Amino acid sequence: MTYSPAIDHLHDHSKAQVAAAVQHALSGILSLAELPSGLEIDKIYGMLERPPEAAMGDYALPCFRIAKELKRKPQDVADELSKALTAGGSPWIEKIDTAGPFMNIHVPASALAQNLVPAILDGSLIERNKRATGPRPKVMIEYSQPNTHKSFHVGHMRNVVLGDSLGRIYKACGYPVMMVNYIGDEGAHIAKCLWYILKNNQKAPDTQMGEWLGRMYSSASAALDAVTDDDKIKVNEELSQILREIESKQGPTFDLWKKTRQWSINEFNEIYAWSGAHFDHWFSESEVSEESQEIVDEYLEKGVFVNSEGAVGLDLKDEKLGFVILRKRDGNTTYATKDLALARRKFSQFNIEKAIYVVASEQNLHFKQVFRTLDKMGFPQAKSCYHLSYGMVVGPDGKMSSRAGNIITFNELRERLDLELAKYLDKYRGDWSDAEIKDATHKLATGTIRYGMVCSDPVKDIVFHLKDWADFEGNTGPYLMYAYARTRSILRKAKDSGLSLKDANLALLSSPEEKDVLRYLNDLNNVIIQACESNKPSVLCHHLFNMCKANNRSLAANPVLKAETAPLRSARVLLAEAFTESLKYGLSLLGIEPPERM
Repeated sequence: MTYSPAIDHLHDHSKAQVAAAVQHALSGILSLAELPSGLEIDKIYGMLERPPEAAMGDYALPCFRIAKELKRKPQDVADELSKALTAGGSPWIEKIDTAGPFMNIHVPASALAQNLVPAILDGSLIERNKRATGPRPKVMIEYSQPNTHKSFHVGHMRNVVLGDSLGRIYKACGYPVMMVNYIGDEGAHIAKCLWYILKNNQKAPDTQMGEWLGRMYSSASAALDAVTDDDKIKVNEELSQILREIESKQGPTFDLWKKTRQWSINEFNEIYAWSGAHFDHWFSESEVSEESQEIVDEYLEKGVFVNSEGAVGLDLKDEKLGFVILRKRDGNTTYATKDLALARRKFSQFNIEKAIYVVASEQNLHFKQVFRTLDKMGFPQAKSCYHLSYGMVVGPDGKMSSRAGNIITFNELRERLDLELAKYLDKYRGDWSDAEIKDATHKLATGTIRYGMVCSDPVKDIVFHLKDWADFEGNTGPYLMYAYARTRSILRKAKDSGLSLKDANLALLSSPEEKDVLRYLNDLNNVIIQACESNKPSVLCHHLFNMCKANNRSLAANPVLKAETAPLRSARVLLAEAFTESLKYGLSLLGIEPPERM
């Protein structure tokens, strides 16, 4: 198949062809060698819309802008253009319905199939999203940001999956992307954890030390809540002394901090390896502490920051952002100050043009203050900083908290997933090898969690209910993975039967159900772009779910292996293969790899 060079950069395959047909018809109507600049192929492409219902057509063309360029009435343009397109003999125009100034264009399923399926199977369609018309800005996505010495629980997985999926989507759209982590390895929570360990002479187990630290932190929080007023001054001094010893970077307490910090990092790495998350670089709070103090001094001297009642900060009360404290009265900097130091390092050391911060909605005000402060400091990149705010993951009984200890830890989550999925996979024992059972369990487990964490709009809170998320019916990861495996099974049977694909006639794919599948396959590129531009992987989730439902309806109405003729049978095999390739690619952008059979 071939593409016209004029439309090769456009993402929507059939929309580009329809735009070309419209432009060609306009040329004939106007008898002009060169159309006005407002009627270039890209402009017409941008005018075409998807109607709200498939029955109305494949593309709607409002003729107002064209009429303005031609200095004619929109309805007259619609009528004349409709006649020209219908008579033009384009293989991309089946029929046109006009309603005043609007044209509803129907594309033949045969044209979609003949051009779309080969482009999916040879990979050229997917590559279209990576062809940018100009240079893409370098994007850094900061995500996960776990605190050492605390339990990594199921709620933290939403951040991991959101950030990792977003990075995959940006890369698919041609952006140079750098994925980074920023661990919280300083602060009062660490002092509390180490204080409890030292005070009670606690000994760590030989395994799962990171999770053990989380239990120590919860025990420390409970113990500190029980401290009497008479003992609070003494205990607070003990905590401060631990922090001072860590900051001195020497001595037994500092050595304990380094050792226990590494236990947490080891656990984080195990979790990232299990879930498939990737980082190009790690930052930590401890490495920007000194730089954050330097920033306060530098911008206080420049007059950007001001002194206020012994503290240093930036007055943003006129912008309803309050007074941003950057150095407290006791001389310590704040989380905001460290974020300023980290941002400057991102901009100067890594030449970042756009920075995305994946952080829970509890920090909405914080990031508004940080981004506005960066702007006041004179960083042009501040306007390209974006906070991907997301809602909390709550249990059926409400909010989970490391401090309260009412959490589902990562190891507990993994065990529960394996038990839940065993209910489905145990029936294959003896038929499948242990290695395949293990592989399928892992793919289903990660796919279950990943899909459950991103299928909802990020701004919404989500309730973690493992049984619902692991269901093979409804809008779940297992449903999508099963749709893939089921269709792959049909393809294996076709191959085993010796079916030749040489006689495939894709023009025979003309049923309403098959066209519905083709529309979803064709729209995948645009949906990926929408997910990127909106910073919402959930947009892609919903499309893939609907695509799977359409494919299931088509398989029920149009049997593949029992098709009436060999050319139709072969064509349906190719459509099934195009579906699985598209679904697998879409799932890969969510970090999900489906099993080949289930």
